[in-house]
Amino acid sequence: MIAKPFEDFLRNYTEHYRIPSKDLAIVVDTHNIDHVVLLLTSNGYSRIPVITKDKHYCGTVSIADIMHYQAETDLDERALAQMDIAVAVNNKVETILADASLTEIMHKLVNNPFLPVLDDQNHFLGIITRKSILKAVNALLHDFTNDYDITPKNHHDD
Repeated sequence: MIAKPFEDFLRNYTEHYRIPSKDLAIVVDTHNIDHVVLLLTSNGYSRIPVITKDKHYCGTVSIADIMHYQAETDLDERALAQMDIAVAVNNKVETILADASLTEIMHKLVNNPFLPVLDDQNHFLGIITRKSILKAVNALLHDFTNDYDITPKNHHDD
């Protein structure tokens, strides 16, 4: 469990570590695979969220997911390029709800570079990245004592 003062301090950084969907590269499940490959390679993204037109979260997709789908289906480049990205979506990436605890976020970020943030209707709201959490923790380590006093507990040697 995270100590309450630390959690309170980090909660003030929520807007800094949650990146809203409007600030992200996102693809709609009906976009062609060639469009998605271009987006991934030209921007250097390893994985991007995939949503429906009504903003429901489908999963994420990476070049590896697309290549895996191509190998599985034995499609040539031309046929693959024209297919909807929905066929190659990875829906096994961990997600969190918007009201997730900091403990849950930290646990899930250990094994994931980012976590898609969803509302209770499965609408995609944005992501929390490992990098943004580390920046918040860095702020905690440097600025916590600006607002809080830290005093060690008295330890008695009997």
